[in-house]
Amino acid sequence: MSFSLGRHLAAGLLSTSLALGAFVLPARALTVEEAGKVVKLLGELEPELGRLAYDEEEADQWFDDDAGLEGRIAKAGFTRESWKEALGATFRGYLASIATERFEATFSGLVEKVDASDLNAEQKAEMRSFVVEKIAETRALRAEGAQHLDAVQPYAARLNELLGDEEE
Repeated sequence: MSFSLGRHLAAGLLSTSLALGAFVLPARALTVEEAGKVVKLLGELEPELGRLAYDEEEADQWFDDDAGLEGRIAKAGFTRESWKEALGATFRGYLASIATERFEATFSGLVEKVDASDLNAEQKAEMRSFVVEKIAETRALRAEGAQHLDAVQPYAARLNELLGDEEE
């Protein structure tokens, strides 16, 4: 079974548009009910909105795009802010649910790929620094997700289908 979360995160880590660290931790813990609603919505909206690439802009975009469709996010009881909080907490909890070995394998070879690239030395140094920073941010998100793990755990397999490996 391949694990392409690494491919998704690696692509995101190397893209300046990914802002994983942009969310502020929610003031309260995610509930199992909220996590279930988020997972259900992700599954329902994916055919129309595409695969979620988690960041703050994407959460806003999904809210806006869904409002122009059937408004399922709002019908599920979420405001824009509560959607962003619940989605962020669910994503963090999902990261926390991934086995450590699989999670760390996500980052395997990223710095080496930068070093082997055709970039000049200055560009390599900048990109290496950026990659290391994004890896640290992603690890921090995973650590933050521990507080949401109990709420997300019942949905971990489905989240892996929705956010993890497209080929699994």
